[in-house]
Amino acid sequence: MKSGSIEQFVHLSKFNDVKEFNNHIEQWMVDCKNYFTKSELIGLKRLIRYSCKYAGISNAKIQTLVSATHNNEIGISRSTFERMLRKAKQHGILTVHNTFCGSNQRHNVYVFNRYQSIKQVESGASTNEVPESIDVPNQEAKQVKTNNILIDTYKNNVIANVPIEFQNLVKSYYSPKEVLELWKCVKNSTRYLTYMNELQKINLGIKVFKQCIVNMKLGYKIKNIFGYYYHILNESLDNEYREIVCNI
Repeated sequence: MKSGSIEQFVHLSKFNDVKEFNNHIEQWMVDCKNYFTKSELIGLKRLIRYSCKYAGISNAKIQTLVSATHNNEIGISRSTFERMLRKAKQHGILTVHNTFCGSNQRHNVYVFNRYQSIKQVESGASTNEVPESIDVPNQEAKQVKTNNILIDTYKNNVIANVPIEFQNLVKSYYSPKEVLELWKCVKNSTRYLTYMNELQKINLGIKVFKQCIVNMKLGYKIKNIFGYYYHILNESLDNEYREIVCNI
């Protein structure tokens, strides 16, 4: 879908007016509110507010939405907002359309869906096609392509661009390619945390990886180590953020 102003996407709205949109949101919340954490609900409510000019649609940038949560309430991180989006898509609350300018991905268009029961969603009654990628900045998109080219270039069993302390631990459990992907999870979850230096990021990555290994040994069923690792990283950062807020 070609990027453009919000007026370009008005036809995607599934509601006649804002009142009807709000009624459907209330019904969604009755069914799905408990699936979201308090921080994720802050992000969802902010997206809903930004979707009222044209009932049920918004093309605001993720960074704009995240920044807006810091105005009159406890703000959230980008990773928390992205987790909220994944849950909202999973439960059929909204559809995310990626937009492009040429070959470069731009910010997304968020389209709220009309209410349907959770049983309908789980039975596959929903026909919403949901893209996997979420708001990838241009520079990051170029970096991903570069990393894919270099992903198999290892010299003397040392993985380029991965701290040696991290890879020495993780190589005991996973292949070099998987070690690189796990380190990408650390970089992505901390990319906007300017207060963290490289050593703190390494310590975070190691601590969370050890926690994942402990959980697996305790019998946790982990279908995708990368998704699970990224989830635990974000949980750890959210807990750290809450501690900072409480101390303040």
